[in-house]
Amino acid sequence: MNLHQRGAELISQLKDLVLEVLRSHPDAGVGGQGVPQREIARRAGLHSIGAVELDHTCQEMLRLLHKDGKVEPAEEAGQPEEEVRWQLTESSLEVLDRHACQ
Repeated sequence: MNLHQRGAELISQLKDLVLEVLRSHPDAGVGGQGVPQREIARRAGLHSIGAVELDHTCQEMLRLLHKDGKVEPAEEAGQPEEEVRWQLTESSLEVLDRHACQ
């Protein structure tokens, strides 16, 4: 496996970690109040007072998951990005339900 493939795999694992955090949180479902980015980062182990870069890592994973259609902001736009609450999309929950039924 080359470095590019390893990097792509690492990003995939980080996205899965963030999804796992959201799937385990009662406020992350469709219609829920959503989960603040800081809490997602903390629960995923991507938050540290001394390393702002880790918060940016979580923020970027949320952006990628949003682009993939797996998460969405739970609130109206216009808030600072670090204060946005995130929730799973219906399609993300449908995938989860299909896996649970198997």
